[in-house]
Amino acid sequence: MTGVTVTYSLTINDQSMVGQLGSLVDHMDNPMGFYKNVGEYLLNSIHDSFDREETPAGMAWQGLKEKTKHRREQMRLTPIRILRARGRLSGSFSSVATVTEVRVGTPVPYAAIHNFGGDIEQPARKQTIYQRYDEKTDTLHQKFVRKSRSNFARDVDVGAHTITIPARQFAGVTQEGERIILGIAQDWLRVEADGQKTRP
Repeated sequence: MTGVTVTYSLTINDQSMVGQLGSLVDHMDNPMGFYKNVGEYLLNSIHDSFDREETPAGMAWQGLKEKTKHRREQMRLTPIRILRARGRLSGSFSSVATVTEVRVGTPVPYAAIHNFGGDIEQPARKQTIYQRYDEKTDTLHQKFVRKSRSNFARDVDVGAHTITIPARQFAGVTQEGERIILGIAQDWLRVEADGQKTRP
């Protein structure tokens, strides 16, 4: 993970489970294997959220606006999936494990606002828009096009405005997830114990 990396901290709220997990980790000879397995579990959870278009707790994400769907269709970005127009975000997550922690993150800078939601304040600005002018009919098409397809450009004033991004959580751990992580710790201790038994 290079450049800007968005990471999140896992907080286990069940204090009893925190104590159990801490005790298990303290008894590990090499906790890196445990943390690596937790990282793989968290990555799978994130990928499942994108596939199902729902939070880790199973709540459906807010749907796309009709104008967004229409724009995707015009750009041939189909099938239309939430947060997966081109797959950049959903395919960008990775994990790095050490003997003390695992970090799950993405170099995509807009990941956090899609996960947690929020407002983006856009200041007033000038922007160049591109259109097509038909000389034969003396008609300026109102549809905006890419610069490479345009033969007419003009600058317009865009007023200050706020863009609200709804929360579509993909990173997080449920109570069931906490129990799974505890199970991963127990499994790793058994792996280490079995390894010690087979050593000459």
